[in-house]
Amino acid sequence: MSAALTTRQQIERTHHDLVASRERRDFYAWGALDIADAYACSLIDSPQGKVILDLGCGRGAHTVRFAQSGAHVAAIDLSRGMVTVTQQRVITAGVGDRVAVQQMSAESLGFADATFDYVFGHSVLHHTDLAVTRREVWRVLKPGGRAVFLEPLDHNPLLNLFRRLTPWRRTPTEKPLRLRDLGFFAEPFVHSSHCEFYLLALGAFVFVPLQRRALFQRALRLLNAVDQKVFRQVPALRRYAWVTVLELRR
Repeated sequence: MSAALTTRQQIERTHHDLVASRERRDFYAWGALDIADAYACSLIDSPQGKVILDLGCGRGAHTVRFAQSGAHVAAIDLSRGMVTVTQQRVITAGVGDRVAVQQMSAESLGFADATFDYVFGHSVLHHTDLAVTRREVWRVLKPGGRAVFLEPLDHNPLLNLFRRLTPWRRTPTEKPLRLRDLGFFAEPFVHSSHCEFYLLALGAFVFVPLQRRALFQRALRLLNAVDQKVFRQVPALRRYAWVTVLELRR
C-alpha cells in the first residue's frame, strides 16, 4: 500500500492485525452468522469463470470458497495480518492459481473500471467511508455486475448495549449501518434489495456462556425460521435484526 492511511484506517488496520493473530474461539467460531452468510453466498449464483472481488477478505474463507467454485478471485484487506492468513489459506486449499491476494483499502481500489462480475463483502462496509467505498465498488463492477454485502445493523437497543459493554470486540471507528445507510449506498445502482437475519434468533445466545454449542446451533436455526415468518408478517421489525444482506446491481 503506497497511499497514506487516514487515522481511522490506521485504527482499523491495527485492530484487525491483532485479530488475525488470534485463533477465533467465540460464538463466531460456532457459526453464529452461518445462516446469513449462506444466503449471501447464494447470491453469487454463477461463480464459474467469473471475476470476483472479495472486499475485506479477512481470513480468506470466502476467497477460497469462490475459487473452489471456479471463479477468479481478487482478495483484498487493509490488514497485513489478514492478508497473510488468507495467502496461507489459499496455498493450503490449492487454489493459488485462481487467487490474487493484496493489502489494499476498500476506499482506494487499485483496479481498472468495470473489472469485476461480483463484489462480495462480509462485515466490511461499516468500517469504511460509505460514500468513498460506494464510488469505488460501482466503478470496478462491470455493467450488470452485482455486489453483495453482509453487514450489522444499528437499530436494536439490546444489541447496541452489548456493543457498548464489549468494546474490545470492535474498533471505536466502526459504525453498524442504519436502513438509511443502505438506501444511501444503493443510490447509484439500478437495483437493490436487502434481507435481514437474527431477531428472535438472538435468544440462542443464552447457550453461549453455558458452552452448549449444539443447542446454540439448533436454536439458531429454529428461531431464524421463526424470524423469517415474523419479518414477512411485520416488515417493520426487520430493522431490529442483527445483520442484513444487501444485494446491488450496477
